[in-house]
Amino acid sequence: MRFPVVLFDLNGTLVDTLADLTAALNDTLTPLGRPLLEEAQVRMWSGEGLRGLLRAALLATGPAPTDLEINDWLHEFRARYAAHLGQRARVYPGVVETLDALVHAGVRMAIVTNKPEAPSLRLLAQLKLSSYFEYFMTCDGEIARKPDPTGALQVMRQLGGTPAETLMVGSSRIDRETAQNAGFTCALVQHSELESARIQLRGLGADFVLDDFAMLRALVLGTRA
Repeated sequence: MRFPVVLFDLNGTLVDTLADLTAALNDTLTPLGRPLLEEAQVRMWSGEGLRGLLRAALLATGPAPTDLEINDWLHEFRARYAAHLGQRARVYPGVVETLDALVHAGVRMAIVTNKPEAPSLRLLAQLKLSSYFEYFMTCDGEIARKPDPTGALQVMRQLGGTPAETLMVGSSRIDRETAQNAGFTCALVQHSELESARIQLRGLGADFVLDDFAMLRALVLGTRA
């Protein structure tokens, strides 16, 4: 086995929550008199925490917000995010079959996400993914969020791994930087059909870019170069 420990990002990697996330942002922007966002815009901010997403959305739709304004509006965005998450979310093709194979092979897996714990755990339960993961690291605690490697390294140690034995699987620049900072190998999963998105992902410098989630099985188990 090549990677006995695998850490996953959640949104945009295992689960497509783009529609829910866009709806939550638009519900927050509308009372502020800001224009609505398209899903393609929101996709560009994948991997950010809620504060980062809100800041990016505000910058894209009007005058630059102050930190105080972001703080004031963040509570509303969190509430909208919790309300929308899971309404149209779906598991990406190949995820369940691949996680099944990895569990049966003895791979130890966890999730490291910059999103809040409560709605993320609810989403995992709703989509029947909870049982695959031994640990779950979110942005709610005192540990710095990705790309700071502290949380990922703590989870790695809980799973009994070393950096050389650990694969970080994500879909964004944040995941790539987290893996680099922790000394992990990084695989980014390409879910978009847009050629521009594919080019952008391949330019992030990950060790592997997977066009099909099912390719992860061979990579982790060492059955393919």
